[in-house]
Amino acid sequence: MSDPGRSVTVDVRPPTPPSRPLTHRARRAAALQLALAALAVTIAPIGLRALNYVRRTPRLQPTYLPALEGPRERLPFDAAPVGDLAGMNPTYVVIGDSMAGSRIDPRVLTELTHRPIAPLLQPASGPAWWYLALKNWVIPSGIHPRCVFIFFRDTNLTNALFRLDDQFRWAVDRVALDREDEVNAVVAARQSGGLYRVRDFVDRTALATETREWVEPGVSASAARIVEPYRKKRADFLVKLNERFGLDHLRPMDAADIQLAEDRDADFDAYVGRSFLPLMLRDAGRAALPLCFVRVQRRPAGGRPPVQSAALRGYVAKLRAYIESHGAMFRDDYGDPALTLDLYSDGDHLSPSGRRRYTEVFYVRLRPLFP
Repeated sequence: MSDPGRSVTVDVRPPTPPSRPLTHRARRAAALQLALAALAVTIAPIGLRALNYVRRTPRLQPTYLPALEGPRERLPFDAAPVGDLAGMNPTYVVIGDSMAGSRIDPRVLTELTHRPIAPLLQPASGPAWWYLALKNWVIPSGIHPRCVFIFFRDTNLTNALFRLDDQFRWAVDRVALDREDEVNAVVAARQSGGLYRVRDFVDRTALATETREWVEPGVSASAARIVEPYRKKRADFLVKLNERFGLDHLRPMDAADIQLAEDRDADFDAYVGRSFLPLMLRDAGRAALPLCFVRVQRRPAGGRPPVQSAALRGYVAKLRAYIESHGAMFRDDYGDPALTLDLYSDGDHLSPSGRRRYTEVFYVRLRPLFP
């Protein structure tokens, strides 16, 4: 007699069929699929080149970064800041991205120093932009400021490819001349890996840049046509859609714009020779421009400065020694007791009130530079 309190589990899954070796026909089918895939990869670039020829796509000219990209239509160099700097003749120049922009308030610093301040700021920029702004704007202007401050985070100074991707290239266009051979050489040295060479070969063979010029608008238009069939309303729909996904609609968060320095980026000896830092120091020295590199403190955590790995601490020590050995100054915000969490807004950015407080702290900490 069965026990009424006992539960019984019944496996209703179908039995797993025994594995069978591939038949000759199956092997032939797999080989054929592989061959077709290889053929598609081979002829696709040829087909794209033919389509570009049929469409009479204009052949684009090489840019100042042939090591990084194929021909494309670039934005023109903006020469206006050269004349603006010459006319202003600032005592201090600040170069950087939003880390500098959310920390230094030019109006407050001018009030404290009684000297004119020239901010050369580009959000989401990197060392390529900072160097070119120094080389092509500050130095040609003929000004002789008391100090040029360059703000950065952790290992950014020796990461030549930081913020040099396609979506940031338009900003670099504004500070780049028609030829930037030394910049191109640095980029070529930094991206010497096989993956970059494969991507470059594919881009050049398939005329990827020219193809994107007519493929991307077509894809966007097709998607918009599905949502909004009427042409007059479609353009307005696309404008509103782009605005909705703009930066001003992003939700503030603690992790915003934080790009943590990884130990692989903290190998100073491996990367300094393939960075723009030697060019910055060389060109500033030739122009007799005092440089001060300012490493900003990232967002504090738990009432303390962010944790640094041993590799990052060693990197910063070598970076300081290198900069100072070349006659420039180094300011490290890390561990400053005045830089508390309440100064920060999203990520590593400071709030408007924190910006004023930072500027005041900056003035006090570097008082010898502000006589």
